Amino acid sequence: MPTFDRDIDNIAMDIISGSMYSLNFLRNISVAIFDQRIKDMTVREFYTEWLKKSKYTEHSVPYCLGSIFGYLYCGILLSKERWYDLLPEDCIKDAPAEWGLVGVNYNSPKKPDPSIKYTIRRMRNALGHGNISINVPHGLDYRKDEFEFEKRTTVKFYDKDQRNSSDVFEIEISIEGLSILVKKFHGIAYLEIMKDIKRV
Repeated sequence: MPTFDRDIDNIAMDIISGSMYSLNFLRNISVAIFDQRIKDMTVREFYTEWLKKSKYTEHSVPYCLGSIFGYLYCGILLSKERWYDLLPEDCIKDAPAEWGLVGVNYNSPKKPDPSIKYTIRRMRNALGHGNISINVPHGLDYRKDEFEFEKRTTVKFYDKDQRNSSDVFEIEISIEGLSILVKKFHGIAYLEIMKDIKRV
């Protein structure tokens, strides 16, 4: 019998619904770009028409937590599974700003000075088990200021070793910091893949 946590379930449902919403919009606007019948339609007109046809009642935008977390799941989960060995062992306290980890809050009793590599592994575990929470400051609307939204909205990752209950790891990072981290990890993997292609 599954167990339910109302807060986590609500977050998960919002993320999944938002991902579906964003993907539906991208699919439709991709078709619209090449549709000569609507070549003079403005973006606003397209969006209004799409909202009606899709039967979405909320006046939302495709850039939402769903699209952000789709990116994070690929950027952290998939990247960790494929290119984990490329990550540095540098302590996150001393990590260069290009990793997006400057000033993050974390709790890591088993490894008080976790490395970037260790941190990403624990974040991947938290994502894989759905152990995340999102803190959006009251009154902050991503439809009005996406840059402020990314700076002030934080994601908390929580990982607990099932075989050792004292081995816990928590870290809270802004969406802006997470985006920087994913881009950096992607960049390292990309360079390595390009080197490998040139060797063939």
